[in-house]
Amino acid sequence: MKRNAEQSKLFDPNTMDAKQVLSGLDPSVRDDQRLWPTLLAELVDVVDDHFQDWAKMEPEEALEWSQNVIVVIAHYLGGRNVYLPRDDKLKRAIRDAMIFRLFDGCNQRELSRKTGLTTAQIYNIISKQRSLRKDRDQHKRSFD
Repeated sequence: MKRNAEQSKLFDPNTMDAKQVLSGLDPSVRDDQRLWPTLLAELVDVVDDHFQDWAKMEPEEALEWSQNVIVVIAHYLGGRNVYLPRDDKLKRAIRDAMIFRLFDGCNQRELSRKTGLTTAQIYNIISKQRSLRKDRDQHKRSFD
């Protein structure tokens, strides 16, 4: 019985170490550009470079953090086709999410000054973000 618990822990994505996941990939699969392991490896490289350049992390620490971040993202998004915006569209999406997080119900003028947006734009962003979260929460509940 103890062996089964240990084995199931080995294959539980919530307890898997990023190194286990990446080292478990077949090199022939990883080298095939058409397959997903290549994308995961590229994402680890991109995040690793970012952590080293932006956060000034040592290479070993940056790689460990990068692998863990990608495993968390893959675990969350795994099996889905995902569209991620780029450039201005990405920056706007992040800005809007941040505005929603900072909004306390009565600081729309402060947010307007900080962001350079009108209060009407702030209200529109809050409304859209609230709707997005409501849709997401309803989607989560439908699977519970």
